Amino acid sequence: MPNSNYNLEEQLRQDRRMGNAKLRKRRLRRSFPFLLLLLLLLAAALLFFSSKENEAEAKLNTEPAVSGTSVATLNFVGDISLDQAGIERFRTETGYDFSPLFRKIVPRLALADLIVGNLEGNIVGNGDVADHCYPPALLQALYDAGFDVLQTANSYTIQNGISGLNATKQAIQAAGMDPLGTWVSEEDRAENGVLIRNVNGIRIAFLSFTKGMNNLRLPAGAEYCVNLLYSDYDTNYSVIARSAIEKAVEEARLLNPDLIVAMLHWGSEYDQQIAESQKKIASILFGSGVNLVIGAHSHYVGPIELKDEKITAFGGNLVAYSLGDFVSVADVSSARHGCILSVSIQKDESGVRITDLTYIPTYSAVPSEKLEIQDYEVLDTLSAISFYKQGYYDRVSDKLYEQLISALDDLKEQTGMPDKIAKK
Repeated sequence: MPNSNYNLEEQLRQDRRMGNAKLRKRRLRRSFPFLLLLLLLLAAALLFFSSKENEAEAKLNTEPAVSGTSVATLNFVGDISLDQAGIERFRTETGYDFSPLFRKIVPRLALADLIVGNLEGNIVGNGDVADHCYPPALLQALYDAGFDVLQTANSYTIQNGISGLNATKQAIQAAGMDPLGTWVSEEDRAENGVLIRNVNGIRIAFLSFTKGMNNLRLPAGAEYCVNLLYSDYDTNYSVIARSAIEKAVEEARLLNPDLIVAMLHWGSEYDQQIAESQKKIASILFGSGVNLVIGAHSHYVGPIELKDEKITAFGGNLVAYSLGDFVSVADVSSARHGCILSVSIQKDESGVRITDLTYIPTYSAVPSEKLEIQDYEVLDTLSAISFYKQGYYDRVSDKLYEQLISALDDLKEQTGMPDKIAKK
C-alpha cells in the first residue's frame, strides 16, 4: 500500500477519534458527575490563585484586562427520512440498530457544539413501523451520532394524529434530545414556545415553522400544535400568516437571546426554484429579529446567502433555503446529495457575529447494483472521493465516484457560495 494511502487511512482514524472524543465530552457535560468534578477543579483553582493574590494585584495596574470570548459551532442538516424498506434493513435479532447509518459521517458531525436536524416522521412501537414511522432505536442512533435538536414541524407533524405528535415529542425527549416546533397542549405552547439553548455561553433561541402538513388540517381547538407559515396551509400555501410569524418571533426576542434561529419546512418538493412567498417570509423573519433562517423540504440543496456577519437585534444575517436530504430514499438520485451547514458564532465585548461558514457535502447511499452500493449509509462525500483517488476502489465504485464528483460541482452552483465548501 502506498504511503499516501496509509496517511489517508491514518488521518481518517484520527478524525474519528477526535469526533468520538468530542461526542463523549459533550455528553459528559450533561451529567452530574462531570459537574461535580468541575466544581472540585474550580475550588482547587481558587485556592491556587488566592496564593497568588499579591502578584495578581501588582499586575492589575500594568496589564490590560482580558475580556471573555465565547465561540459556538452549530451544524445543521436537512431531512431525515426513511421508508419502511429502509427501516427494515436495520432490523436485528433483538430489535433495530441504526448506528451503521451514521458511522461514516459522525467525524464531521461531532466537530460542532450543537447539531440540529429535521426529523420527517413519527416515532412508533417496533410493531408499527411504516414509511416515516420509525422505531425509537432511530432516535438512539441520532443521539449517539451527536444530534441535540430535532425539528418536528414538517409534513409529518400530525401524520398519526395529535397522539402521534405527543408520542414523538416524548420519545425525542426520552432519548436526550430537544423536539423543536410542536406542542401537546396550550400550556405546553405557552411555556415552551421557544427553545433556548446555551451553547458555550451564547444564548440561542430556536423557532420552527412549517408550510403545511401533507395537506392535513389541524383539528378544531388544536391550533397550538405547530407554527404555520400560511393561513391556507391545507390548500394553496399563498396567504402568509404574517401576524402569527411576527408574534412567535416576538416571544423569542422577549427572552433576550444572543441570536435567533428559525428552522423552516417550506418550498416545493423536487423544485430548485425559490418562490416569491419564501423570499417574503424570510424578509418578515429578518425584520422581526431572526438572524439565521435554515430551510428544508425541497430535497435539493438551495441557495445560501450570508447577508451580514454582525448579529443585531433587527436584520437578518444568513438564509439557507434548503439543505437537501441528510437521510433519503428518494427515487431521484440527485435528491440524495445534501449538505451539513456549519456556522461558527463568536461573542465578545464587541458583540456577536458569524466568524465562519462552511458546508460539508453528504450523500445518502441506498443499496444499488448499478452503483455497487450494499448498505444504507450517510457518506462524507469529500472523504469518499479521497478514498477513491488514493486507490481504495473497494470503498467507492467508479460510477458512484463519477456521481459524487458531478454533485460537488452542482452543489457549488446550487448554494451560490463555491468558496464555502469544506476542505478535506
